[in-house]
Amino acid sequence: MVFQDPMTSLNPVIKVGEQLREALWTHNPSDSKSNHRRRGIELLDMVGIPQPERRYNQFPHEYSGGMRQRAMIAMAMANRPKLLIADEPTTALDVTIQAQVIETLKAAREETGAASILITHDLGLVSQIADRVIVMYAGRIVEEGRIGDIFSRPRHPYTIGLLASIPSITQRRTKLYSIPGQPPDMANVPPGCPFHPRCAVGGERSVCRSDSPRLLEVGSAQQAACHFTEEAASWFTERAT
Repeated sequence: MVFQDPMTSLNPVIKVGEQLREALWTHNPSDSKSNHRRRGIELLDMVGIPQPERRYNQFPHEYSGGMRQRAMIAMAMANRPKLLIADEPTTALDVTIQAQVIETLKAAREETGAASILITHDLGLVSQIADRVIVMYAGRIVEEGRIGDIFSRPRHPYTIGLLASIPSITQRRTKLYSIPGQPPDMANVPPGCPFHPRCAVGGERSVCRSDSPRLLEVGSAQQAACHFTEEAASWFTERAT
């Protein structure tokens, strides 16, 4: 697991190398301390941290934000997991460092052969690293599909709203689209489709207010939970052109 904020995930009073060694020792207690150290330095080097021998003996506050995130990735891949989960791994990082972290995640996936789950609100990051996308709203899956299908022909109004709100470099717009309203209170989710109070497609239609749509096939490898997927696709096409 690669957590969202490495500064609060790493212990501030223990050296990074010791924290790496702990991850290795937990799964390989019979291995020697020198082997753990050698593997820890190798991992820091693998994720692109300069001077890994010196950095191994430093505390988290001596690392930059991007280096701390890469150290977390090194820890996550230390024991060659089958599944790597990254929760908002580029939060609060500038664009250059974000790109480095993305490349590190790709390298970790190649090194371990692990499947990866990326949790993020950054659609640009999704487009660079994901093969399949699951879009969630109010704790429910509202759309699922291949990256190309989701970005070129979304079928749920929430996915469409997210994509429509991204600034375009090829079109002139006087106003950037935004999804109206606010996310629901999870202690009081509205009946029917939870997105209906904010929906530009179904709006206040009775079926949207009363019946929760099921996740159904809308293509060869795409699913959406919407009563009006065809109207939603047409609505997106009109705004994309």
